[in-house]
Amino acid sequence: MILKSIKTAVSRLTAMISAFAVICFISSFAPLKTNGNEVSQEDLFALSKEMALLINEARAEYGLPPLYVVPYLCDKAADRARECIESFDHKRPDGTKYYTIIRNEHENVVNFTYSAENIAAGSPTAEATFNQWKSSTMGHWEAILSPKTTHMGVGVAYEPNSQYGWYWETLFIQTGDTCDGQYLPVRYEIVPESSGDLNGDANVDTFDYVVLLGYIEKTMAGKPVYLNDLQLEAADCFKDGVINENDAKALQRYILGEYKVLPYEF
Repeated sequence: MILKSIKTAVSRLTAMISAFAVICFISSFAPLKTNGNEVSQEDLFALSKEMALLINEARAEYGLPPLYVVPYLCDKAADRARECIESFDHKRPDGTKYYTIIRNEHENVVNFTYSAENIAAGSPTAEATFNQWKSSTMGHWEAILSPKTTHMGVGVAYEPNSQYGWYWETLFIQTGDTCDGQYLPVRYEIVPESSGDLNGDANVDTFDYVVLLGYIEKTMAGKPVYLNDLQLEAADCFKDGVINENDAKALQRYILGEYKVLPYEF
């Protein structure tokens, strides 16, 4: 019964876009006119986060699952972005292919069966760089929308005295493993006001029920899904430390007035 409710309440877009197995493509722009402002590591991190959000928002529009961001991949993507300052190419400065940065004899932190790389140069904003990839005829957009991909890392580098100034790199991989520190990026953290308030609007209603059903459905299917720690606490309507169908039933009965308080206790 609950499975039927799940499928009804959280219907998803079913259109899928077929994508080429794009390994690497290049997008270059006019050299940047620098204004002398210093760029901090916090600035670069914020830019990489914005790019990750734009990529996952685009994938959602096409009914594709979001990609997990992996800190290790972000570190390697940042290294690749810096390498592009020296050699703006999908080959690394030592002549090896881009993916050797995450696959070599000394380091096998992630196991992957597919990889792709998007690089860009010249733009100081995530949106402008993303739009360049989106309008590219060289496969960048196909790489972003590849149904194969499960995880990504985004890196940004800035060198005012270089040819292009700004350098962007996104590493895409497919893996069946859970990567250390993986997470789904969000634009803002939701802060629930009470048990059952999963969307943080201070009301416990059918909107929260839909969020909970979606979380349970995707968890059962092994699909990417994210609730922050406070949301998970609010979702545990049975207070048994497990988020499952019992919590959905308790929340439903509370919304219908059958239960007077949450969390429900025997």
